[in-house]
Amino acid sequence: MKKIFLLFVFALIAATIAVCGGCKNTRPNQDDNAFPPETLSTHEQPTVSTAQPPTEMPTVEPSSVTELPTTPSSKRMTIYYIAYAMGNYNMLVQGGITKAGKDLDCDYIIQGVPDNDADEQIRLLENAVASGADAIIIKVVDSEAVAGAVSDAYRAGIPVLVVEGLVDTEDYSVCLIVDNINAGRAAAAEMLGKLKNTNLSEDDYAEIAVQVGFTDSQTVIDRLEGFKAYWSENAPIQWVVLWDDVKTNEGDADKAVEIGHGFLAEYPNLKGFYAPNNGAMFGFASALKESNRTDITLVGFDLNQMTEELIRNGDFNVSAILRHDFKLGYESVTIAIELANGGSVHEKVLDLGVYVVDNENIDDPEVQAWIRGA
Repeated sequence: MKKIFLLFVFALIAATIAVCGGCKNTRPNQDDNAFPPETLSTHEQPTVSTAQPPTEMPTVEPSSVTELPTTPSSKRMTIYYIAYAMGNYNMLVQGGITKAGKDLDCDYIIQGVPDNDADEQIRLLENAVASGADAIIIKVVDSEAVAGAVSDAYRAGIPVLVVEGLVDTEDYSVCLIVDNINAGRAAAAEMLGKLKNTNLSEDDYAEIAVQVGFTDSQTVIDRLEGFKAYWSENAPIQWVVLWDDVKTNEGDADKAVEIGHGFLAEYPNLKGFYAPNNGAMFGFASALKESNRTDITLVGFDLNQMTEELIRNGDFNVSAILRHDFKLGYESVTIAIELANGGSVHEKVLDLGVYVVDNENIDDPEVQAWIRGA
């Protein structure tokens, strides 16, 4: 079955999330590598995505991202991006920011702090305001601790764009995120599509196993919720997800692989693996490779080396779900400049969606940029 990119899902959570004023700080992704505090200003060009607009979607219709004027800037603008440690993901966001800076002829200053260092992020935010930033893009390290500084910057008349998470204040211009509940629904849609393209009958009893990294990760919680909701609405009754036996690997790679082998040994009717995070994806992929179980469908998030190997192999039925991190960086700069020129946004919260990778599109430019982290 030829694969195409999943449809970008925009602004669906604006009504439900913006009302409550943001989410609390949760455990960061344990599979990511941190980067030290630094200030960067480069103009290296990462690969630009050439993905075509998708035609397949799990649940909802898209809406307009923004309604912005195209007033030309009277001066060269300076955009600040203040983030925290997110390894490969953050490199892709930075890649989008640097490409947008070159394309749109603006200066950009990229700054980062270690995980949990809210005080340093507040200091950088205050310095950006004092330095006369035209707009600020921020990935908050703590939604509560940094909220006051975000509010102060916004009330100072500077457009503030919050990315990859919300903040506990309504004082920001726009929030660009990936809605992980919608992402979980997209993963369930992909799993159902792949299973239906095997010889599995809808009348056959089939089991789907799940493992996670940490049970208190809000990202994982949301991806599980979305998957469960879509599955209950659309899956054949005989295709059952083992929700009562979800395993936790606690960020241990060896344990993640052992969990995969355990499921394979214990459930003779097993037909699929769902992995809502990178560590779980690695564990399941490794178990399938070691046992040569090409009969098991694997769908999960992120694209580690083992998962890429199985996708390229062609004998395994594997799909990886990825975020549009490069697009997030590029779009945030585009919107920041328009806001600084007096524009406005149509929605307060924008969802940039996810896309599916399998052996049909593994070598597409956006996928390769994700793999390279640049």
